[in-house]
Amino acid sequence: MIHGPHAARFGGVATRAFFGEAFRVAAASDRMGVRLEGPDVAPDEGEFLTCGVVAGAVQVPRGGAPIVLLADHQTTGGYPVIATVIAADLGRVAEAAPGEGLRFARAT
Repeated sequence: MIHGPHAARFGGVATRAFFGEAFRVAAASDRMGVRLEGPDVAPDEGEFLTCGVVAGAVQVPRGGAPIVLLADHQTTGGYPVIATVIAADLGRVAEAAPGEGLRFARAT
């Protein structure tokens, strides 16, 4: 996992929670994205412009529940991207079953 292009929009508490605590795969996940349940990692308030997204991007809507974009993801997104799952690990995320735990670690 590498920092996303909007990592600066997330405060220290949200960033520490994202990289330090476990998440669970939500039942609402599909080929577009893996929805995660766990700690709140909501971005700081403020406007955000739509931008292009890639598979592995971790978007965080206002509610603070991250979504890892997968194979059938949209081409643009309107939520800040806190991180991006590296290609070597994206398959593991995509194959995770509802209720399964996931943790994120920084890669360089």
